[in-house]
Amino acid sequence: MTSTLTRRYLAEYARRPLNLVLLLVVPAVFVALSAGVVADFAELLGGDAGGAALEAVTAGWAAAFLAGMAGFFHVGSSRGADRRLALAGMSTRRILAGRLASGLALALVAASGALGALALRTGIGDVPRTVGATAMFSVVYLGIGAAVGAVIRDEVNGSLAILFVWILDVFLGPAMAGGDVLVTRLFPTHFVTLVMTDAATGHAGPLRDLGAALIWTTGALALATATFAATTRPRRDRIRAGGHGTFARVAAGLRHGFREYRRSPVLWVLLVAVPVVLITLSFAVTPDTPTPLESGSVTRIVSMAELHGAIMVPITVGFLAGLAGLFVVLGSAQADRRLVLAGFRPVEVLAARLGIVAFAALLTTTASLAVTAVDFRPRAWLTFIGASLLVALTYGMLGVLAGPAVGRLGGLFLMFLVPMVDVGIAQNAMFGPTVPNWGRFLPAHGAVQVLLDGAFSGG
Repeated sequence: MTSTLTRRYLAEYARRPLNLVLLLVVPAVFVALSAGVVADFAELLGGDAGGAALEAVTAGWAAAFLAGMAGFFHVGSSRGADRRLALAGMSTRRILAGRLASGLALALVAASGALGALALRTGIGDVPRTVGATAMFSVVYLGIGAAVGAVIRDEVNGSLAILFVWILDVFLGPAMAGGDVLVTRLFPTHFVTLVMTDAATGHAGPLRDLGAALIWTTGALALATATFAATTRPRRDRIRAGGHGTFARVAAGLRHGFREYRRSPVLWVLLVAVPVVLITLSFAVTPDTPTPLESGSVTRIVSMAELHGAIMVPITVGFLAGLAGLFVVLGSAQADRRLVLAGFRPVEVLAARLGIVAFAALLTTTASLAVTAVDFRPRAWLTFIGASLLVALTYGMLGVLAGPAVGRLGGLFLMFLVPMVDVGIAQNAMFGPTVPNWGRFLPAHGAVQVLLDGAFSGG
């Protein structure tokens, strides 16, 4: 019975074949394109790992992100169905075992995709260490994703919460920023990273790094088990009873849309907190060394710290606006259909939803620019602001398009992958003074070039 449930749960996930493709493609592309540049960047920041070891860690990071998101959606999407199965008489233990087994299967698929990409790119030197550590990355974040799914039901909030934890874990972890700060030892994959990079630190005392990593892994697995059990138990939900012009209808749609999202303050906190933390960290961890920046036919020497802070603005707003566009449209799809049946025109409903996406893009752009202004003054503020907002609106609209095309999880994977490849790698001037030829065809190319001109040349 447990194996049957596991197959059913995986079949449910595979109803959109693109989900399975992305579960393999996202870590493969992330590792293949980012491993080298991330390793070079971490060496500049003073990370503890060497180049080859850090390239291996990128496989763990990719697998962790995807496993966390899979755990989150596994809990959220199955809560109602699992409770109905339990009410129908099926053993909670069997439902739990099937759901946990299918979650682990998805996490291991993500780990396999990342390891396959690493093997093709650089080869795997220490196979047992790398494979085992990547599996631990996946299991740890599977537990985190499941726990977030039990506490936060809203998809935007949950996704941003996991992204927030993942960003802190990566950027403040021992591979990227070194392991001397005591508080970073409390991060989920601190000891797993030390195991993968074979960096003996003594942080875990007599347990050693492997022992501490195994405790985190088993603890996360226990957390996932407890979370699945808590969300599977049946309960009786309470049942609550429940102008005519174009402008009035659009205004009403906006008003009610904002009212819906106002009930979820975590969303707005995360839309502000993520850029504040991420951009502040970029200034804090980057050395103030000179680096070349090409603008047209002119090559300038600029501060590495200022360049990192400037480029983190489009990276951050691209991620967050894409997620907002994705989930605002998907979260309101059924309600929007009812509005059309009630007499609203589709263009009126669309205008209201796009207004909410634009507001989310404006909010996260404002937060990003405000925290950037503390440490950096662009040469032309209006140009810098306009280009940042253009990146946010571009990815907000891409999120709107991705949701109906590939669904929640597939869209989420795309909104992680495309901004990372586009703004984080191809347009990122920290990795080279010129943009690679293939990067000129990506969505944010023009806007980022304008942003860099506004930041450092003013012309």
